[in-house]
Amino acid sequence: MPQLETELSLTPEPVQAVQAVRSSRRDRELGHPRYNLLTEYFPITRRQMKQYWRYLRRPVREGVPIELDIEATAAKMGRESILLEPVLMPPRCNQTDLVLIIDQEGSMVPFHDLSRQLVETAQRGGRLRQLHVFYFHDYPDEYLYRHPALLDAQPMSEILKGIGERAVVLIVSDGGAARGNFDQERIQSTKLWIEQLQQSVRYCAWLNPMPNECWQHTTAGEIARLLPMFEMSRQGMNAAISVLRGRYIAWERMYSWLL
Repeated sequence: MPQLETELSLTPEPVQAVQAVRSSRRDRELGHPRYNLLTEYFPITRRQMKQYWRYLRRPVREGVPIELDIEATAAKMGRESILLEPVLMPPRCNQTDLVLIIDQEGSMVPFHDLSRQLVETAQRGGRLRQLHVFYFHDYPDEYLYRHPALLDAQPMSEILKGIGERAVVLIVSDGGAARGNFDQERIQSTKLWIEQLQQSVRYCAWLNPMPNECWQHTTAGEIARLLPMFEMSRQGMNAAISVLRGRYIAWERMYSWLL
């Protein structure tokens, strides 16, 4: 069987696994349903991420007047009884600046692909005025990093001065929930950092890739008392975007165990 062994060795391991499962099913004539390998993070797809990013809008008219102002033009025509020149107005532009602050390494390793999807969909489909992405590990201290490998450090004070008051901040981290840890030092350090952040920006929210039932008795559960935290799902991302838009969300009531 050397030829067969050579052919198998040239086939990628995932394909071999799928072929083996299919062959086994045929041999045993099982009536089990077929399954497809998914490339999307199950609770929310790339397409849904793009849709939610587009809800993050603060439209302001600015620039050269190029759009027809129908009401003003009709009023002008009524006053002058003749239309010599229409009234134009600047187009609406999204003035939202988003700051994504993403936890890396450690317990967040399984969610790195999810984090990349968030960044990519915000860049390509968010239609934001500006997007800033920074990284940290466990909890931010005096620095954040511009590279996901935690390279290119930038002082927190410098970042907060640069993003401006109009920016909104979305933090992505499991907050210790993935390992079920309760770390008082992490809670205190995160609290100080959040207080500093809230003094500089108006709206901020937290997305947690772990389901909310896993937050109890962990560091994440305590952090969730400090600012709106939502699980990474369609409902959770929608609620987080609503918070960043300035819409009130009774997020404490969503998780009764916080009270």
